[in-house]
Amino acid sequence: MNSIARFFTLYWVIYYPTCIAFNDLDGFKYVDEVMTVILIAYTFAMRRHEDTNPEPWKEYFTFLGILSFYVIYSLYMKVNVSGAVWLELVQQIRPYSIIYCTWILNPRFTQGQKQLILTAMIATLIAWLYFHPTATEMGVHAEFPVLGQLAICTGMAYYLFTEDTLQNKYIAVLLVMSGMLAPKFKFMGEVVCFIGLLFFIRKQLDFKSPRTVAIITVLMAVVITVTWSKFEIYYVSGWSNQLLARPQTYKTALLLLADYFPFGPGMGTFAANGAMVHYSPLYHEYDLDRIWGLTPTAKFFICDAFYPAMAQYGIVGIILFVIYWKRRLKAINEIIDMRYYRIAMLAFFCLAIEQVADSSWLSGKGMGFCMFLGLCMNANRNLIEEEEAYQQLETIDNDEHQ
Repeated sequence: MNSIARFFTLYWVIYYPTCIAFNDLDGFKYVDEVMTVILIAYTFAMRRHEDTNPEPWKEYFTFLGILSFYVIYSLYMKVNVSGAVWLELVQQIRPYSIIYCTWILNPRFTQGQKQLILTAMIATLIAWLYFHPTATEMGVHAEFPVLGQLAICTGMAYYLFTEDTLQNKYIAVLLVMSGMLAPKFKFMGEVVCFIGLLFFIRKQLDFKSPRTVAIITVLMAVVITVTWSKFEIYYVSGWSNQLLARPQTYKTALLLLADYFPFGPGMGTFAANGAMVHYSPLYHEYDLDRIWGLTPTAKFFICDAFYPAMAQYGIVGIILFVIYWKRRLKAINEIIDMRYYRIAMLAFFCLAIEQVADSSWLSGKGMGFCMFLGLCMNANRNLIEEEEAYQQLETIDNDEHQ
């Protein structure tokens, strides 16, 4: 257990500055890919280790099997070049593997290791602000998505790795609010979720109850309200704009589900990094190559949102995606410790909100949320083991006194 916790402490400390804060610097471009490979390799190397959690292995292998099918299917369909397929494979394997590997390794940090992780994260946040002074200047309306992700992950870690006190909740919120210095609009929605879960959710949500439906409806209404200006541009008035990239990407995704039923056009063909690097012929076929941001020469909006990319996998892929998250939500809702429950739910909500207008789920930026999810999935298992160990110590102590 100590070796796993030491490995994961170092992994966590390296991840935040290299994969989020300063990933745009020379030499850091492929760090997230390298970090993913290292974690997968380490997890397989530790497969027989007694301190790991063997339960997720079956589901992880099932996921790898499904992904292998889609690789073969995509290469057979030949909608885009093989290079796009392999690039999409690298993207798709990352988030699921980070969740499964963290879940399997089940790192149980000491207080010193938690303190080290927190110190590194707070130092990274401060360093980013120091090297980006325009983010704190009055009157500057630039948006820095990196700042928001650093801030909310740091706040999540602070809340999870410290005692569940009112004071620590306030400190966690202050850390998160640093992202409001130059926020993306979707980050404002994540802040609403953070505050709502920490201060207003007292027990696990029952998704079948009218009360829970009402709470989630109110939460969504507040999120849409605070992000209304951008939401309205893209998904209300902008929906009928034939020259706006994001709405047209969503609308075309619906067409692809029907035209390439049931498995989709294949990996690296639409709204994905593979489709951008190896410009997908679907953009010509569906008359998207005339829209600014989706043209062969200016294609920076191609992988601008994750949800349209689901069309690559067809109706079957979407059903599998829904099943995956239904299983995660069911497991999250069984977490007894409310700290772990809140952080797991927050990671879910943040990922759900981010992907409306971002593809961080498939990039290094989303790895932090995935690690939090994997960590929280072991909360009940660890609690049971701690209680059993405590009972054994009590039994030994009673025997000695007798």
